[in-house]
Amino acid sequence: MKNKCFAFLLCAVIILGLCGCNNDFSDGKEIDYKPTEVENVSIGICDVSPIGAKLIIKDDNKESYTYGEWYKIEKKNNDTWVDVETIIDNYSFTNIGYIVDTYNAKNELEFDIDWEWLYGKLQNGDYRVLKKVNNQYIFAEFSITTNP
Repeated sequence: MKNKCFAFLLCAVIILGLCGCNNDFSDGKEIDYKPTEVENVSIGICDVSPIGAKLIIKDDNKESYTYGEWYKIEKKNNDTWVDVETIIDNYSFTNIGYIVDTYNAKNELEFDIDWEWLYGKLQNGDYRVLKKVNNQYIFAEFSITTNP
């Protein structure tokens, strides 16, 4: 009984925290969502820079999946995706689960990702950021193009 109460309270705190998130992009950008292999889940990316981006997951399931902090970045090398080397050896992500706020009509979950601490500044090229959901990976592709 104690575990059920704790799980309920944890979910309630997460949901209440997500209610305060602002999903309205004031700069008027449209997010281009790409479908994934995970049923009723799509993903978009915006505000991309060499040190981070905003990842938006749209989950239209009646009971949404749980999403964690973990992510991985890969770079396209010819036609093959390879892991971007981390700049630190021992790292971890906070082990917390986020769910889509069912009161949010957009069914979206936002992640502001600052990857500079883990990968440094990304150089010019084509990349993708991966997130794990339901023992599968979803990803959003992006490009870095900076002036020399």
